[in-house]
Amino acid sequence: MSRSSVLHAMLCGPLAEKEEIRIPDVEEEIFNDMLRFLYTDTTTLTAENVTGLLYLAKKYAVGGLERLCVAYLESSLTAENACVILEQAHVFDEETLFDRALKVIVQNGDVALESYSFKDLCQTCFQNIVSAVNGEEYIVKPERMFGAAILWAEEEIKRRELESTPENKRQVLGESVYELGFTAMGIQEFAKTVVPSGILSGDECTKLFCFLCISGTDASPFKVSPAPAVSLYGNRIRTDLSELDSYITITCSHNMRLIGLWAFGSDTSRYNIVLDRKQGTPRRWIDQMRMSAKPVRTDGTEVELELSAQPTLEANANYRFRTHMSNTTGGWLGTQLRKGITVGKCQISVSQAYEDGIISRLDVEERELVVRFFFHCELHTGMLGIQVVEEVFRVVVGVENYKGVVYFSIPAYWCDG
Repeated sequence: MSRSSVLHAMLCGPLAEKEEIRIPDVEEEIFNDMLRFLYTDTTTLTAENVTGLLYLAKKYAVGGLERLCVAYLESSLTAENACVILEQAHVFDEETLFDRALKVIVQNGDVALESYSFKDLCQTCFQNIVSAVNGEEYIVKPERMFGAAILWAEEEIKRRELESTPENKRQVLGESVYELGFTAMGIQEFAKTVVPSGILSGDECTKLFCFLCISGTDASPFKVSPAPAVSLYGNRIRTDLSELDSYITITCSHNMRLIGLWAFGSDTSRYNIVLDRKQGTPRRWIDQMRMSAKPVRTDGTEVELELSAQPTLEANANYRFRTHMSNTTGGWLGTQLRKGITVGKCQISVSQAYEDGIISRLDVEERELVVRFFFHCELHTGMLGIQVVEEVFRVVVGVENYKGVVYFSIPAYWCDG
């Protein structure tokens, strides 16, 4: 038993226990797993026993087993279990594991925040997540962060046996309420989602409304969050050019809706954006959509653009953004393109024709297509209508009549998602 100084003292030291030793805080099977490790230097770790074994390794100072358990948890980290592992890392004071779990949560925010274990976090872990997701690489929509925070507050109220009221929700949220990303919300989302919740006072709502409507307005004590969009570049450089063009190509692994764009520039910059799609045989770029881009607000070097349309970027299709910017004062360009980006479960590949770029961030959200088919059939042609949520897309499909059976040819990308 010398491999555990604690057990050695309990059994063989001058203060050794004389009576039967009871160990009530762990299951017998898990304790036997620890004893097996002490005698054989081997054990079988699973998702079911690793937490219990880590607890025992810490309690009885079994360093080898402790390292095995931590390594197992690190190798098992996923977006779905990151909140569980974060909580365990906090309980066992494993700083490296805690930081790694927190990084996974930030990079896969939508998935992690929707996991059931998010609601079970202690207040310290919850506050760490809220602070972390407001960093430079924050890709979770602020309204989703707010919704997840409210669900967590409701569970925390139950744990404290308090009445479910807006006042008590505000109490358990504590200082985290100032970091929930209100300053990065659209004004409509703020009005429809946050104001009715009642967790903010009338004066706080007024201050945030002013901030969202008027550039440069003070929002303190609320933290001014970065754009809730995916950053395309690792750095930026100055430019004195008044006319600039940029070509960026992206491919998404899942259907994504383009909500908006951020671009380098100022509120005096003007932008023309054309979205192309590569299709046909041979494959070539097709001018799919010309979008007007209205500057909404600026943070000094970047401008949020409100687009005239919010197209769906279909899975595995190639899209190209052709952007022209005119600017009387010069400004900034993006450099060091990030070629691989993760948004929830979607992988986005990015490339560009020129070294530097104008579009700085993509504001996208994952979109599941719910489709209903209806047919208008004629002898040799057909019309297929596809209704996606509130929108209706119509595409001509091929129709063949073979031995009395009508066959329809549907573009494959309409069936994705």
